[in-house]
Amino acid sequence: MNTKIALSGLSIFAALALVGGATFAFFSDTATSTGNVFATGTLNLQLDDDDEGVAETVTASIGGSNLVPGVTISGSISMHNAGTVAMAEVNLDSTETVPSVPDLADKLNITSAKIDSNATCTATPVDVTGSLPATLALLNADIDGVDLPSSGLVAGATKYLCLTLTLDSGTDNTFQGKSITETFTFIGHQDLIQ
Repeated sequence: MNTKIALSGLSIFAALALVGGATFAFFSDTATSTGNVFATGTLNLQLDDDDEGVAETVTASIGGSNLVPGVTISGSISMHNAGTVAMAEVNLDSTETVPSVPDLADKLNITSAKIDSNATCTATPVDVTGSLPATLALLNADIDGVDLPSSGLVAGATKYLCLTLTLDSGTDNTFQGKSITETFTFIGHQDLIQ
């Protein structure tokens, strides 16, 4: 009787193995996708001014000599996105690389700042004066710099920053013969992921 039970169990196991094996007998095929390239874009901010071409560094874009109280100095710097990635904004920072005592930057008021599509800032200017500190010295003191509103640049685009500074009318005799040298640093920030 045990033999019959063992043979019955073995028959059941063999039948299950055949059924199980039969369920795995099917056709299959494979397809492949090759050459999938993943590459990063570039963020490349370049500048230009009245007397130089587009480059990573330009010199003497804004300044003046023989200043007297109440005189105004203006200039523009163009910002070019020579990369492939859109910039959401450009940050402006300044550093006084050659200071004076007393500090002439305290007396240079930022009286106008505009962002526009042309160098004279007369096409469709966006006034960003309120985004900047009142004086060049305060801009120098701002550790993080200032984000320039409406300065976003899509790849290949150009915008201009037009600055006007005025030597404070209350500048006294202690500032005669003084000069400072400034470095303006522009930092482009990537646009948000779309």
